[in-house]
Amino acid sequence: MKNSRLLVQVSRMVFPFIILFGFYIILNGATSPGGGFQGGAILTTGFLITYFSKPTRTINLHRLVIVEKNLFFILLLVVLTHYFLPTPPALYLIAMNLIIGLKVAVGLTAVVAVFIEEGR
Repeated sequence: MKNSRLLVQVSRMVFPFIILFGFYIILNGATSPGGGFQGGAILTTGFLITYFSKPTRTINLHRLVIVEKNLFFILLLVVLTHYFLPTPPALYLIAMNLIIGLKVAVGLTAVVAVFIEEGR
């Protein structure tokens, strides 16, 4: 893939807004349409646009898998904590949406990175 100067400049300008919008969707998922999965997919788009802007950049899949597994255990820990020590529902929903959003972002980035690496 040829590195386009226009793509690099546009991705640098758009990246912070995509990440901000992704976290907005994740954090407002408890009170409005959206949530962890949708916000995580938007965060994945932000990471992938930087990946496409610099094709020489590689993604460490082993590190992504470790992060995703750790997020899964944190998710289980939050659920068990809420079960045994009830927390306010709004705080619980925000924590769940945030963890799910990060897990989806890491997982989707890993899946797309595998497809990209196989295509090279």
